[in-house]
Amino acid sequence: MGVRQIIIDWLAAGRTKNEPERQTEAYSQAWGYLNRNGNNQPAVKRTPANLRLLSESPIPRRAINVIKDGITKLNWSVAAIDENDTEKFKDICKIIERSLLKPNSGDSFRSWLEQTVEDMLVCSAGSSEILKAGDPLRPFRMYPVDTFSIDLYPQWDGKPDSYRFAQRINGQYVHLTAAEMMYIRMNPRTNTPFGLSPLETVWESAENFVSSHKTAGNQTKNTILNKILNLGTGKDGNSLDAKAFRSYWNAEVQGKGIIPIISGFNPSVLNLGATDDKALFLEWQRFLIEIIAISFGVSPKKLGQTKDVNRTTADSEDEDTNSTVQNIAENIVEHINNHIIDGIFKMGGVLEFKFLYATSLKDLKTQADIDAIYLDRRVDTPDEVRDKRGKKALPNQHGEVLLQPSKLEVIDINSTQEELADTKDPPPEPPEAKPNIEDPNTEQN
Repeated sequence: MGVRQIIIDWLAAGRTKNEPERQTEAYSQAWGYLNRNGNNQPAVKRTPANLRLLSESPIPRRAINVIKDGITKLNWSVAAIDENDTEKFKDICKIIERSLLKPNSGDSFRSWLEQTVEDMLVCSAGSSEILKAGDPLRPFRMYPVDTFSIDLYPQWDGKPDSYRFAQRINGQYVHLTAAEMMYIRMNPRTNTPFGLSPLETVWESAENFVSSHKTAGNQTKNTILNKILNLGTGKDGNSLDAKAFRSYWNAEVQGKGIIPIISGFNPSVLNLGATDDKALFLEWQRFLIEIIAISFGVSPKKLGQTKDVNRTTADSEDEDTNSTVQNIAENIVEHINNHIIDGIFKMGGVLEFKFLYATSLKDLKTQADIDAIYLDRRVDTPDEVRDKRGKKALPNQHGEVLLQPSKLEVIDINSTQEELADTKDPPPEPPEAKPNIEDPNTEQN
């Protein structure tokens, strides 16, 4: 360290740092091995490894696919935030879109997105390694990573060159900075550096569903019912010899396959348990399906639950499912804008990646009625209504005027307001008043 650097450090000692040192702890709980804290100790996520196996069971898999398919079918774009800069940044937007369409040599954007959403719903976060490339047409790469192999540094100091993540590979760690790993958490909390996935939330209910489903399957496959045979009493009033009858049953009935005939007074068959649908625990399974649907934020009818479903409840549940899809999609949008748009291209606030959400016909009609009222009451201009729909303003400032309901006419939008005013015919001048030479009070003969 030279004299110049010593003087610079001395002068900067009293200034506020660009990235101040925080005084509070990031996480109050103890992390790391032997419950110790420290930036040099990555913390392992405390989650059972068989979450992956549970995600392959029918109902959780269906819930995962409902959300995943809803996100992967969305259209997306990279565009300038200010529409006036669209032509200016058209080339760089195409470069970013080209790189996202082919994030790496083995994945498309859809496959990358599917793996990311899968880990978000199962492992509580979606992880992707971000690398800069020397190709000017595709200047970055994104590689999806198994989130269960990613450990976190709970005491990360917030500096971009400090290690925030570590991947366990064959007992060794590969350390990664915040800029090198896109870590999209579900349900971030202050008491833990890890997120919380819907499958973790519904872990117990999903396990109970799998167990009850297996029990019902075993009862269905088992041909021996839970019944007991009461032989009644013999002719002399004594009980029949159960041992002798059991021997007869094994030797004669099961051996020859004939219809058994028994004697005695008041013989009966006693049930040891439920023999109808209650024996299969169907109501309990339906209840667990509803719990799983609530945890994932999707409609129970999406998971095959059709009981008590009508038009009103179906529309409401569809809105809940769409809301869940949009919330997870916006989480991904935020991280792509932070890591790619702003982190690599330094174009944050100028360009943006966004999903284009489809609107239902019911919502479109409702919005159209509201816009018509605002236009009729001269609250909004046509350009303001078009902006809500993502359309550009009308040329020559035709959409900046308030509409007059009584003045509906066809105009040329390629002409300005002044040109249209000049082409209009001037109003006719009132005729000159002629003097009345006749006296109305004079009678005519």
